[in-house]
Amino acid sequence: MISFGTSGFRATVGEDFTKESVQKIAQALSKIVKKSKVNKPIVIGYDRRFMSDFYAKWVAEVFAGNKIVSKLFNRPVPTPTVMAAVKEENLDYGITITASHNPYYHNGLKITVNGGKDADIELTSQITKIANKNIKIKAIPYDLAITNGLIVEYDSMKDYIKNICKNLSKNIKENNIKLLFNAMHGVTVEPIKLLAKKLNLKKCDIVKEDTDVFFEYTVTSPDEKNVEDFKKEVVKGKYSVGIACDGDGDRIAIVDELGTYHDCNTIIAILYYYLVKYRGMEGDIVKTLPTSTLLDKLANALGYKCHEVPVGFKWVSAKMNEVDALMGGECTGGLTMRGYTPTKDSMFAAALILDAMATINKPLSEIVTEVKTFAEYISTYWEGTFKLHSKKKVAKALNKVVPSFPYKPISIIKTDGTKYVFEDGSFVIMRFSGTEDLLRYTIEFQTEIECERVIKAINTFISTYDK
Repeated sequence: MISFGTSGFRATVGEDFTKESVQKIAQALSKIVKKSKVNKPIVIGYDRRFMSDFYAKWVAEVFAGNKIVSKLFNRPVPTPTVMAAVKEENLDYGITITASHNPYYHNGLKITVNGGKDADIELTSQITKIANKNIKIKAIPYDLAITNGLIVEYDSMKDYIKNICKNLSKNIKENNIKLLFNAMHGVTVEPIKLLAKKLNLKKCDIVKEDTDVFFEYTVTSPDEKNVEDFKKEVVKGKYSVGIACDGDGDRIAIVDELGTYHDCNTIIAILYYYLVKYRGMEGDIVKTLPTSTLLDKLANALGYKCHEVPVGFKWVSAKMNEVDALMGGECTGGLTMRGYTPTKDSMFAAALILDAMATINKPLSEIVTEVKTFAEYISTYWEGTFKLHSKKKVAKALNKVVPSFPYKPISIIKTDGTKYVFEDGSFVIMRFSGTEDLLRYTIEFQTEIECERVIKAINTFISTYDK
């Protein structure tokens, strides 16, 4: 069964994610393209996951069978590179074979549309409806398609890096930054090398740059638990900053010179503060529902507004366009800014972090303190997940019952999952993952003790209804 989630179609390899399923999606999209009577090339990229290159070729063969030209990357590339290519070349569609941060036994297919945006629900629903029918797949063997010019091997990496650098200040060329980069066996190895050279970094060392198609048999996400050794390496090597990116290059986390881990809640805040305060840019900011109130407080302190949207970067980019926001991002590791490709992009975020460090010219730990002090932010932010036995029972309970929190919420928002907002702006959100079979929770209160009390209430709620 083909089903699109928050960010594309993802499934277990050999079960729902098969040659047949990806070719059915390609055939469905081909049908839509043919109906539109606008037959532009489609860019296809893929990550380093097991057999991603094979799936990419199988998709290209279907487009060839439908007389649609594919521009197939000749090496693994970050997902944002594909999206940037769609935008810069004014194409209608791009495909990336990736499951992003999902477990190693998953793979996925992500669709990009004109402007470099994530496909909307209308398009993915249409594709799903067509692909799940008894659809006839048309395909031409890869070598024959190459010979006939229906598949063109392609690379736009240098243009991608050049486009990133257009958004940086001149200060970056005069830096004294020592970077330790954790590629997590993913596709960011080549781009960070190109970027480091372009930015004239004093030092750039890379760990986990080798290809491991199973990502050490775990998830390829820069969560703190996955970079504990990396934090120590940053301190031991006396680096200015450590940057870690996920397998397909759209998520990012950083480690400061003291070995302190910072997720995208802090990264977005640093960059928004930097762009407004140090580079004189103007505009609101957009965040997703689980993203920290640090951004609300910071926007308010800077004289702007923070807009809140459901989880999924398509909602972020849509709202940014609607309100002409300067920046948008989500706590799960991604951000963009006005004028850049409307998608989360770890290489772009990394370049901006380095630019901010060069301009502000302070240790990263001091920059973090400066931002949080300016925003008067003192809260504690926690995340976690539950693997459920009965998703339906828990979902039903969330619609009817408020967990026994130690405080009474002043509002309950149900636009994406269930978010409980409390009097001082603290919040709890529980939502089902759009990419994995999990219930995710995020909580933010002023103290750890308050967070612990809330966690206890959530555990009681889950144990009561997950039967």
